[in-house]
Amino acid sequence: MYIWRKRATRDWIRKQSAQLFRRFGPALAVVERPGKMQVLVDVSCANQKEAVALQHEFGGTIEKLRADWLEQFVKRSRVKPLRIGTRQIVIPAEAAFGTGEHATTAMCLRMLERITQNRDDGWTMLDAGTGSGILAIAGSCLGAKRVVAIDNDPLACSIALRNARANRASNIEFQTGDVLKLKVGGKFDVITANLFSEILMAALPIWSRHLASDGCLILSGILRSQEQMLVAALRRNHFTAREIKRRGKWIALWGVRSRKRI
Repeated sequence: MYIWRKRATRDWIRKQSAQLFRRFGPALAVVERPGKMQVLVDVSCANQKEAVALQHEFGGTIEKLRADWLEQFVKRSRVKPLRIGTRQIVIPAEAAFGTGEHATTAMCLRMLERITQNRDDGWTMLDAGTGSGILAIAGSCLGAKRVVAIDNDPLACSIALRNARANRASNIEFQTGDVLKLKVGGKFDVITANLFSEILMAALPIWSRHLASDGCLILSGILRSQEQMLVAALRRNHFTAREIKRRGKWIALWGVRSRKRI
């Protein structure tokens, strides 16, 4: 395993983030530090060839990870169970796919729990960019009849499937694919997505076709500075923000279809 790493300006990552996410999905990590003008961009590469190609394309540096890096990372990670409804779920802190501790994930989890508590049994859910599978697993624990979880990284899907089995969530369909090229049948009562705002906005027309008439969107991965831009994109796609939660520099949003004017 190799890591390609680059320090970049916020303007550079704003211009490149959509392209990088489409290409690398959860293998991409963007680390912002308060008060710093630059951000740190990491991409996990399966081999040296991929890392070198990125270096030739964007500059930056390459680091080779030791063979047991994942085992060492997991050993150093202290996993705390999360209470979802009446259940506790455990997501190991591996491969940086999300354990529920990040503000964006935590807000999505609590929003999902509150929104679905009054839904009748049999509701369905699509989790776009599932990562560790944490939101999909939470949906299963909260009573979803069917959960479809999609990620463009096969490693993420493999880890998410293992996490689902460990948490006895057996009704989740994991698929490797691009959230912007959705290939699933039927409509969903809940669509969750914790992704870059550029991806969220690009996916809104697609999700509109797959969301039930009384369904809801739970969206995060959005910086406060991007809030107005996302709300405007929702309006263009005939959605409205029913609720917006803010924690630190991040927001999570509950979106519903706009009411038609009579």
